[in-house]
Amino acid sequence: MQTHAIVELEEGGLNIVVGGISGQSIRVLRSLRLPAADLGRETLTNALRSLAGDVLQGASGVHVVLGERRVQHFSSTVPKMPAADMVAFVVREALRLTGLQAPADALVATRILRPLPGNKYVLGTTAVGRGVFEPIQAAFEANHIAVLGLYSMESCLAMAAPAGNGPVAVLECNSGRARFVLCDGQSPVQVRRFLIGGGGEGNSAALTTQLAMELPRTFDWLREVGQTMPKQLLLGTRVTIDDESIDMLKGDDLQAIDRATVALQLEEGTPQPSLGVSMLLQKLARGEAMPSLLQPPRIVLPIGARRYVSLAASMVAGAVCSWSAIVDTVAWLDERAAVEQLATESKRIEDEIAGHQQAPGPSPSVVLEETRVQAAMSMRRPVSRLTVDVSNAAEPNVQLDELKFASTDRILVTGIVSGNSRREALTALAVFVKRLRALPYLVQDGQDEVGEVQGQRNRFRFRLGMAWRNS
Repeated sequence: MQTHAIVELEEGGLNIVVGGISGQSIRVLRSLRLPAADLGRETLTNALRSLAGDVLQGASGVHVVLGERRVQHFSSTVPKMPAADMVAFVVREALRLTGLQAPADALVATRILRPLPGNKYVLGTTAVGRGVFEPIQAAFEANHIAVLGLYSMESCLAMAAPAGNGPVAVLECNSGRARFVLCDGQSPVQVRRFLIGGGGEGNSAALTTQLAMELPRTFDWLREVGQTMPKQLLLGTRVTIDDESIDMLKGDDLQAIDRATVALQLEEGTPQPSLGVSMLLQKLARGEAMPSLLQPPRIVLPIGARRYVSLAASMVAGAVCSWSAIVDTVAWLDERAAVEQLATESKRIEDEIAGHQQAPGPSPSVVLEETRVQAAMSMRRPVSRLTVDVSNAAEPNVQLDELKFASTDRILVTGIVSGNSRREALTALAVFVKRLRALPYLVQDGQDEVGEVQGQRNRFRFRLGMAWRNS
């Protein structure tokens, strides 16, 4: 049995699943969970040390499923054009959404979701900055574990949606968070994440109550951003809601709430993997391709009727040429020998020209020194100025709890804002956010969280994310 290993990464938890296909069924051999306070290199390096031994036995490497807010998902409608032009289009859009400058800075995976009338196509794309994955990759390399593929958690969850049935939503819980993924053609196009408090992930009643509040907010948000409303909601393997409570979540927006189908067999006592990991394991075990973020983006255009006619004509022409070659075998062999001789002579001349034209490049020591200097210059951070500017930007009714930063990781500002009314509190928060966005050495990463303090309508807890400006 060919064994596949999948590592699911998200701040707060690290899940490892090992399985493969045995006969006609897909079996999960091992499934375990390790704590991970964050996705930093040092934290992951220490957590992955425990994987040595029998955990990854039989697997040549691991496939990484990344649950990270900085991963972007979007769909694009493009006219019929060469595949290279389609790839260039989605790469430019990915750079715009991730805030990156060069195509080499982004990891992009894209595919055709469906054709449209008028020679158009709908493309589904996933993108993330290369700098997000590099510390994770370094942690695996430090433990001598090969990374075979990289996928977003949302793109794996979207594989549970039926293809061609219009927009479908998928809901899954993991590490104290819930993900609502709007899918189009088994590709995520809109994602909303929200925290699960009070032990709701393992408490059916508490989780049902929280989802009853969050789902209407999610559908209102989808309307605001102009998305088509899904009529079906699929629940993941970790959504612990009783069958009797499912009907309580239905409203005017949803026609059906079903549990996602997972075709896995578990060893006795093995915990159920998450829905995203289960779908990826099924794909890998059956040998079905799924775009990896580690591979260059590639689009395969479907073959149209004209292409079939061209192929048929080529086959007929080939048959005629083959018959002619059979009739005149001796002449054909002589001609082939002459062509091979000319090709050999041409290759020899090209090698001689290339040897004369090749210029000596810089020595390895010079290149290494320049690389170190550039890396050192990019690590300079105005830390003291950051602390002062964040403090000065806060009004009296903005209480800062934590300012978290590092040389390469994102900057996090957490705290609580209050006011005599909800409007006053939200206005104070907006002023504070605007001042932070105006700092010239920071850039916005679009991953902010704002939530109401339970039982206090005039107080809001916020978590603002930024990144150092490198150019």
